[in-house]
Amino acid sequence: MHEDPYWNHNTHYHPWLLKQVPDSARTALDIGCGDGLLAGKLARRGLTVTGIDVDAGILAQTTPSATAVRLEQADFLDYPGTFDIVTTVATLHHVPLREGMSALRRMVAPGGTLAVVGLWNMTPRNDFHYLPLLPAIWALDAVHRVGGPGARVRDPQEGYADIHTAAAELLPGARLRRRLMWRYTLLWRKPA
Repeated sequence: MHEDPYWNHNTHYHPWLLKQVPDSARTALDIGCGDGLLAGKLARRGLTVTGIDVDAGILAQTTPSATAVRLEQADFLDYPGTFDIVTTVATLHHVPLREGMSALRRMVAPGGTLAVVGLWNMTPRNDFHYLPLLPAIWALDAVHRVGGPGARVRDPQEGYADIHTAAAELLPGARLRRRLMWRYTLLWRKPA
């Protein structure tokens, strides 16, 4: 979003995440919230927002827009409560896949929404059709102010097929889609 203080491969998907918020949503949980940029955007939509991150150092970099958000140092794998919308960006690959998906499923309130932007382990053999998109990715990087807080980085271990299989098992009906910049989106609505 053009008013953001920085752009990166994760913030590029904030507009998609915000479009997934149901009109009926009142509470939101942003997992791996970092400096609170997305959490602040959710709060401006009128939601009561909690942002959690395991990294205390990155929470200390909170943006001014996140002041209306409750930020906590916490691990989502054992975080209590349920929320109308649960968002997470570039976080799921930091934990065992099935354990992480199970925790996400548990935190979504009945009738609620889970919106994930994640990374998969791309290999030329399995993802050869993705290679022609590399010039578009490099062009996006060249056009924007690339930056952001110094979040922990970890390479994803699971391939796209592994993520698809786990989602089909643990989040029946989830819509999974490959995206630019080595990201995928996952959207799941929990039955009421």
